[in-house]
Amino acid sequence: MVLGHVREQTGGLPLEVTGFIGRERELREIGALFDKGRLVSLVGPGGVGKTRLALRTTRAALPRFPDRACFVELSSLRDPVLLPHTVAAALGLTEQGERDPVGLLVGYLAPKRMLLVLDTCEHLLDACAMLADLLLRMAPGVTVLATSRQPLDVPGEFVYSITPLPTDREAVQLFAERAAAVVPGFALTEANREDVTSVCRRLDGMPLAIELAVVRLRVLPLSDLAARLEHRFQALTGGRRGAVPRHRTLRDVIDWSHDLCTPQERVLWRRLTVFAGEFDAEAAETVCGGGELPAEEVLEQLIGLVDKSVVLRVEADRARYRLLDTLREYGAERMAASGEGDAYRRAHFDYFAALAERADRPFHSDRQAEHLTAIARRLQDFRVALEYGTGTDVPELTLRGLDLATRLWTHWIMTGRLREGARWLEHGLAKVAHDCPERVEALHRLTWILTVLGRHDDAEPYIMESLAMAERIGDRRGAVYAIEFRGTLRLLSGRLDEADRDFDAARSGFRQLGDGDGLAITCFIQTFGAALVGDVARAWEVSGEALDALETATGECWTRSYCLLYRQLALWMSHDESRAEERDRLGREALALKLAVDDRLGAAIAMELLAWSAARSERCERAAWLLGAAEAVWVRIGGAWLFNVPALITEHDAAVATARTALGSAAYVDHHARGAALDLAEAVAYAVEERDVLPGPPAGTAVAPPMAAAASGVPEAPVAAVPRGRDRAGTGRPGELTNRERQVAALVAEGLTNKEIAERLVVSKRTADAHVEHILNKLGLNSRRQITGLE
Repeated sequence: MVLGHVREQTGGLPLEVTGFIGRERELREIGALFDKGRLVSLVGPGGVGKTRLALRTTRAALPRFPDRACFVELSSLRDPVLLPHTVAAALGLTEQGERDPVGLLVGYLAPKRMLLVLDTCEHLLDACAMLADLLLRMAPGVTVLATSRQPLDVPGEFVYSITPLPTDREAVQLFAERAAAVVPGFALTEANREDVTSVCRRLDGMPLAIELAVVRLRVLPLSDLAARLEHRFQALTGGRRGAVPRHRTLRDVIDWSHDLCTPQERVLWRRLTVFAGEFDAEAAETVCGGGELPAEEVLEQLIGLVDKSVVLRVEADRARYRLLDTLREYGAERMAASGEGDAYRRAHFDYFAALAERADRPFHSDRQAEHLTAIARRLQDFRVALEYGTGTDVPELTLRGLDLATRLWTHWIMTGRLREGARWLEHGLAKVAHDCPERVEALHRLTWILTVLGRHDDAEPYIMESLAMAERIGDRRGAVYAIEFRGTLRLLSGRLDEADRDFDAARSGFRQLGDGDGLAITCFIQTFGAALVGDVARAWEVSGEALDALETATGECWTRSYCLLYRQLALWMSHDESRAEERDRLGREALALKLAVDDRLGAAIAMELLAWSAARSERCERAAWLLGAAEAVWVRIGGAWLFNVPALITEHDAAVATARTALGSAAYVDHHARGAALDLAEAVAYAVEERDVLPGPPAGTAVAPPMAAAASGVPEAPVAAVPRGRDRAGTGRPGELTNRERQVAALVAEGLTNKEIAERLVVSKRTADAHVEHILNKLGLNSRRQITGLE
């Protein structure tokens, strides 16, 4: 990755903040490769400009991809297991439900016609190759553009080698443009052209090397810069006048940049490499200060590194920073050589553990949305901290690593990263096998995650262990939480009376402990149980206690929104139309709060309920597009449709039937598709505005509402479109399968294993596995055995 762009928003293309020079021939030739194949890899050394060229190619190619493009930045990802999660997140997908991330990706991308950009693949080569190979086979409308230092080596891959800029033309133009930004009034003239060309030749036309060298013009005249470069390379090559090899050219320029830094700037450079993603000044001071670089001097050195273009400032308003990939690698080598790597990885862990603790206790605070947003945007660094804490055999550190995974429970659930959360908790629990409060809490948080995933049988042993251990060691708080989550498991398993008794016991325990967080969460979950049976009085009583507990945290959104949402559900299930206006107001209020914390699952439920009400009120256009918007969210998160609660599914089906009958099938499908094409902010804006009919042309080219556009404050990003799903997830029939999937389904029905299917069809077993997984996802099935019952 090179200088010249900043992130725009998740899934969108980074904005270019500096001019793009040359590469016309490369742009034409790469564009032509899209006509020949669906996997194009831009391959070249670090600093040659692969990312900038990929971005420019992508923008030029957008007209040929109706579902636009999605940019996935992989430089800060270290664990290849998390590649599918990262791609899913860039697409706006979450992983709730039983669908694994790979199946979720394939299911979402299969009908799409879009360009997926995988940037910086070389350190995840095998994982990227497997994913690209799968998408080539299972998502026929998706083209993959990869940047890497070596090919992915996948059948069907077209490799395009990126070379440095011509040193007599485009490299000179790049130098002149960047120099004008550094030295006001600089211009390329006949008098200085020779020196500029000399510099560019010495740097072999490497864009990043030129960018770094130009910064020296702040303190050196051009002629001195050219002379110093010439002298340096002669010394490095033993006086030979031949061209410096490209891989050495960049290294030499980085060495020179490093030598020109002050001693304290060099210290900060190497210490900053512990950050996997973006960081702010406060984080740099806390993590990187110490010893020869006191914390109070970090900011001054950070400014110096920004001035020298070693550190890139990526957000002007909030002043966030990042190291470029090549410079991070260089600094990491220096860190390893310094012998202080473990000390500053530990400082990094301590910092992010403290962040998670502030977000978790108290969870219900006026800064809740701020804390949750911070965790989401710093996920890569939290992953690095989790790797450090759970990957050691030091007892004190493994305990804290498990605690960190536990404190991120809200992130795992609210963002739908349930499988990843379960993975970290299970990894930490494997290292902390003895009785302790940390293990008690981790077990009951893992129970909640597995319960929401629908893995009730897996969850029950964990909650029983948690409760028994808490009682054994006298952990009163842990025991009450275990009872609460046992109630959650029983509720979602349909054991309502047992769940209600657990919730009553937990509420009593939390009152005695003075634990407002536990009390409020127990109350909103218990309110859901009351709502399902239409017990309005009970729902109001229980949710009222939660709202009272939240009274001092006026900015809290998550639990408060669930209280309002389940009051809305209780009124609906009671069939009391005298309170219809109040019911819909509660839904709109809950929906706005859900957006504030990006709780997509809760937002989908709220839109469902508003759609049901609209259908009953004969506002069927509104019902249709709300159902489409809600379904799009369910498809993205991959969760069990309405928790697979029969009473809720019956209400949904009734609303669909009412709206479809009133509008006619064609009109219903059109309004439904328009709703599905909205992003969450747009859908919430229109829902809160009480909009009946969406503006704009038919079938999915939705126009952003003024309210949503004004709130965003950023240009619209070209993001992947929301899928237009079926009228109900999980009701697919064999007619919706592709010909190949029908063939695979028939072989499964004959009793063949995936390996035997692969041999019969002359494909890899991995491809057969993917076909079977895709069939299960499309048809809403849980096992291969169910395929045999299809007609």
